[in-house]
Amino acid sequence: MKKILILLIFATTLFAFSSCSEDEEIVITPEQVIGTWDVVWGEVDGESLDIPQGYIYATFNEDGTYRTMMLGDPYRGTYEIQGNTVVGITIDPITEYYKFTSLDGNNASISYSNSEGDRYNFRAVKR
Repeated sequence: MKKILILLIFATTLFAFSSCSEDEEIVITPEQVIGTWDVVWGEVDGESLDIPQGYIYATFNEDGTYRTMMLGDPYRGTYEIQGNTVVGITIDPITEYYKFTSLDGNNASISYSNSEGDRYNFRAVKR
């Protein structure tokens, strides 16, 4: 009986720790994403970036097209939503990944990367 009780306590503890992950991914919907997201803070390689207003933003349209301004360079393309990530393909073609790591109304934390190897962390506000 004592062994069964110990196994039950162990199993309950294991279940509790495995079901409460801090890394749970959010799922985003088109309604949450559509609009223009202005980056208000950025980070690359642990260093904060001074980002002037309008220097980095992305506009996601209802028709699956988007426009982004990345460090002063404009890009256009199409996108789709995969879980918590907006995957865009520009005309160039460059594949961009906007992974929403948190989303609270019009405020988001986004982990950005692209097929050219660029990686940034952003905080953005939806207009």
